[in-house]
Amino acid sequence: MLQRRTAVSKSSSLKQTASSNGKQPNGNSRRRKKQRSNSIALRAAIFVVSFILATLIIVANHLFGTNAINGASANINKKSDLLKFYLRNKVNANVPDDAIDPAAEERAKQREARYHSLYRPKFDQNQLGYDIYNCPSTPPDHYPMAWTTVEVLSNWMPHDVTTIAPAYREIYQGLCVFDYTTQYDAALNYRKAELPFIIRNDPNVISTARRWEDDTEYLHNALGDETLFRTERSPINEFMWYRLRGKGMPRGYVKPPNDEINMSYGEWLERALAKDAMALQDEDLSAKVSATKKRRMQLVTDNKKQDDSLENDDHDRDNSTEEEKLKNWYYFRLTTSLRHASNDPSPEKFVYDELPFLDPRKRSESQFYIVDPSEERGINCRFGMRGVISANHFDMSRNFIMILGGERRYILGHPNQCKNMALHPIGHPSLRHSKVDWNNPLEWDENPEFKQALVNEVVLHAGDALYLPTAYFHYIVNLSLNYQCNARSGTTHENAKHIRECGYPNVYTRPKAACCGWLTATKQDSPSLHNTYLRTYLAINTEKEGRRSQILTLLE
Repeated sequence: MLQRRTAVSKSSSLKQTASSNGKQPNGNSRRRKKQRSNSIALRAAIFVVSFILATLIIVANHLFGTNAINGASANINKKSDLLKFYLRNKVNANVPDDAIDPAAEERAKQREARYHSLYRPKFDQNQLGYDIYNCPSTPPDHYPMAWTTVEVLSNWMPHDVTTIAPAYREIYQGLCVFDYTTQYDAALNYRKAELPFIIRNDPNVISTARRWEDDTEYLHNALGDETLFRTERSPINEFMWYRLRGKGMPRGYVKPPNDEINMSYGEWLERALAKDAMALQDEDLSAKVSATKKRRMQLVTDNKKQDDSLENDDHDRDNSTEEEKLKNWYYFRLTTSLRHASNDPSPEKFVYDELPFLDPRKRSESQFYIVDPSEERGINCRFGMRGVISANHFDMSRNFIMILGGERRYILGHPNQCKNMALHPIGHPSLRHSKVDWNNPLEWDENPEFKQALVNEVVLHAGDALYLPTAYFHYIVNLSLNYQCNARSGTTHENAKHIRECGYPNVYTRPKAACCGWLTATKQDSPSLHNTYLRTYLAINTEKEGRRSQILTLLE
């Protein structure tokens, strides 16, 4: 009763005030009040309906995951439409960092704990002279520490790739490991000194690694089961690069058994998962292999029904028998360039969208990794399966290597070890590569200088970035299914004398490629895009007057 009397009292007071002011409510004011009341009611209704719909969507996603989305995609049969659907929707994992699934976060922690339990540095600060996890800002004179190939390889032979707890590996690690958030400046000093190191905990890199590693279907949905990519194939697990030119092959030359084919990402994933399942005797992985194969075959069957030409579209496909495929080893390649990065949809755009830290156009994210943007050479991704080995070699540019899922072992050598690496000579199809089988001690004895070569090693896992200066030697062992992408950005000359002295006198004297050739090529395709890219490059190369004048000429 007290509340009612109070309300009546206020109402009476309002009426008296209006009367005392000589203002009586008329028809117009009553209509305006009614309209305001209806508007408020309508807004309230819209809010309630929106809230109910949002709640239903959240509940449905929680209960059914992305099955509805996947079901819709099954009705998309054209290759271009299917790729576009996957790229636009980024099914299954592309969520903001502030909405990370707690279960996914827990899985990431378990993988991190497993990594640190399996791979442990053999030497501490007292033995190295520096703490690899808290390296001094100025590189030590003897950095990085190295040991003979015999010591490193005898401790862990490259073919022995599977380690299962409680067993673990002791790593001959001499490289510093920097934290991106707390040791950025120190890492920058090592990069400026052109010394190798590892950097971790970059939020952008971790975000991509989390998407790629936590759910194998994320990349599967993006790259699909139909689009074909260049893939290296070999009946043995060791891959040797070679380039055949003309008829002048060295006497007695035998071509390595690896070659190139076209393969879909889905089939490569199926083969790579099968290697892991077999090595680990993992029934869950075996079930995933079966599901992956079933999905791939269903899509292929559906598309063949709609397009009979697909039945004859076997150019450069892997025509091995199923038994041969189970024994083969595959190295999946996804090579991109800025020239095609704006094609939507395309695998190139997907890669550049996923890896902003390797995109020279996005300097806030990439300035640490793309050292010289004007000399960038695209993003090169190679996805490896357990056991695949890439022969020891050096490259003629600085390189940042990202691991975005799985684990890889790198055995590294300074360019001053060139004379000890038993390299194929100039003119050989596999020049710049070691001719020694690192798994065969008998071949070590045949090349005694190789036994004296000094090397160190690291095991990289998801979220790690390895800086590799120009001409550094690297031997790669894939320890599991893994995703690796790298970007090169310019050549440095501090180690040129070592490369020349060991039989490569001309590698540093080749004519330098003209500036921004790919930019020139975009002029006819898209003048507006061409000028946008040129202005971007102009902004990041103002300190290079020669390059600046070239770019200004292109803009005219």
